Amino acid sequence: MMPASSDGQDPEFLIIWVLFRSPKKQITSSEILDSAEEFLARVDIEVDSPNPTPIIKSISLRARAGVARIHAPKDLQTMHLLATVASSTRQYLPLKNAGNIDVCLDIKIPGQGSRLSVDPEKLFLKPGEEYEVAVSFTPEDPGACEERILKIFVQPFGPQYEVLLKGEVISSGNQSLTPGSCCSDIPPILSNKQFLAWGGIPLGRTQLQKLALRNNSISTTQLLRLLIRGQDQDCFQLQHTFGSEERLTSNCEIRIRPKEDICISVLFAPTRLSCMLAKLEIKQLGIRSQPGVKFTIPLSGYGGTSNLILDNVKKLSDSYMVTMNDLVPGKESRIVFSVRNTGSRAAFVKAVGFKDSQKKILLDSKVLKIVPDTFVLKERTQEDVTIIYNPSDSESNYKTTQLSTIYFFGGDEISRQQFR
Repeated sequence: MMPASSDGQDPEFLIIWVLFRSPKKQITSSEILDSAEEFLARVDIEVDSPNPTPIIKSISLRARAGVARIHAPKDLQTMHLLATVASSTRQYLPLKNAGNIDVCLDIKIPGQGSRLSVDPEKLFLKPGEEYEVAVSFTPEDPGACEERILKIFVQPFGPQYEVLLKGEVISSGNQSLTPGSCCSDIPPILSNKQFLAWGGIPLGRTQLQKLALRNNSISTTQLLRLLIRGQDQDCFQLQHTFGSEERLTSNCEIRIRPKEDICISVLFAPTRLSCMLAKLEIKQLGIRSQPGVKFTIPLSGYGGTSNLILDNVKKLSDSYMVTMNDLVPGKESRIVFSVRNTGSRAAFVKAVGFKDSQKKILLDSKVLKIVPDTFVLKERTQEDVTIIYNPSDSESNYKTTQLSTIYFFGGDEISRQQFR
């Protein structure tokens, strides 16, 4: 009941709460989740009267019910942070929303006066999204070793996750190892590649690339954990030898003896016509109480490829041929044909004229012109190319001769833009 407002008085307001209760479901932690359920309803506002009255206003209601599930690496359930006095060290805790609804996280270290801190303290993650939370330790006196619990709470009703944090003060002579630095206790792992990049790969096909890792120690065997992470991690896999057979996996552990080189194979299998990104994490394990050191090698690849063919020319076994008739010295002869891209990605094309078929002697531009000689050809399109030839006296005396060889160099345009 809402009383009527009198002249000169402010109208009264009535607050209506709408409560949504999601249906109860038993879901195990290992169960594969479907998409979140969506529920729709409507609130109609009308005057309560014995006679039919029109609806004053309708308000649509929408609710989603799903599972909040946060994943963090098992080897980071306890984090060791080592730092010298008056300095700071930092490690990252990757958190991934493995559920099917958006989550808002409260990330806190309970208690006061702690030298351990976390950033950010509030985090919003969409399904499948991953974020690295920074945990820092900044001791101010030699006895500032401490142990705390990092609590990750999913608002508003849970669940809650906990990570044990251990901060320890070390002397300046035993500085903790961080990526990019090294010490005598933990020798560096060397790699012959800083990143792996694939050009356009046709959908349904795969391509393998390799990188080499070296244990640069002269005495210590290294145990490494390799893991592929990122937004498109399903498109990249490690090819790992298990016994006598090779398997594809997203993670594995390897052992490298002192001064030994080991080859790592990474397979790229694109699933769509776009850029796919991930990273290969290489982490050292099993080195007493020292925190693991993580190295990252970016992975990138494109799905789809361009495919160039020539139209209105004579096709030979491994090339094409065009014939220019009635050559007259000092008079230009022209012929037009088409370059067509039948692939699924844009191509960059460059045409170069040579005097010989071995690509050793460039032809003078006064004798041969190619218009255009450089162009971008989008997928499923074509470009007309004009060959303008101005023969010399000797060439016009022959009835049939090979005048020149034109090479068309083609490549992926998106990759060219990325690496130019």
